[in-house]
Amino acid sequence: MHLLAPVAAGAALAGWLTPMVLYPFKTRFKRELVKPLLEGALEAVAYAPLGSVSALDLEASLLFKPVAPEEVTGEDLVVGQRGEATVRFSEVRAGGGLRTKHPLGQDRLVYQPPVFQGLFFVADFNKPSPGIVVAYPKRWLLARPQIELERVRMEDPRFERRFKVFASNRIFAFYALSPTFMETLAAFAERAGEVAFSIVYGKFYLAVPGAKNRLEPPLFGSLYSPRLYQSFLAEVELFLKLVGELRLNRRIWGQMS
Repeated sequence: MHLLAPVAAGAALAGWLTPMVLYPFKTRFKRELVKPLLEGALEAVAYAPLGSVSALDLEASLLFKPVAPEEVTGEDLVVGQRGEATVRFSEVRAGGGLRTKHPLGQDRLVYQPPVFQGLFFVADFNKPSPGIVVAYPKRWLLARPQIELERVRMEDPRFERRFKVFASNRIFAFYALSPTFMETLAAFAERAGEVAFSIVYGKFYLAVPGAKNRLEPPLFGSLYSPRLYQSFLAEVELFLKLVGELRLNRRIWGQMS
């Protein structure tokens, strides 16, 4: 009992601190951290700790099963400009939770995993592209193209081993997914884990799964350790590198032949 007393006291203190101290602390910490971290990479950076990409963004990406808007939540929304592309991204959770099932006429609560949880990116190039490409890891069973698309096998064997690619037009897929684009994604997936992406009529979507909040400040320990934000910055860097590659790939902006 003597050994358990400090633990119980700590739990009680944490419960009291959560609404009164922790939330303002986390909000201020994030506000003062995120913009300086990203101002070198983006122009006109805006940050909303309680903001999120929308359910419409998830649906438009064609990466996931449909999810009701009220089942999409998120935080840490970043909006900015990268060249001529407008970008936004946030942590997001879509679907999942307790559901009532009725086996043999008896109500039973069953937990269902979210359709997606992680960091979700959107880049709007403000230019129409002449097709659609949807790609996701071969083991990502939750993702399904929501429209009729053609399975396309890419020439990069490293990329092909990790991604299943579908497109409205195989020629568009070959033009859009340049060797540098595929090499960058395959290298990241080998190092950091699965990702999925799509290019849909001038917008680029990137989904990086992960249950951990990437910008959660620690209650104990240093706030200045680079390891706290390493994952977040690596994923943002990947997204911006891919945006840059697409921006320079003029063939997909009305110049395919």
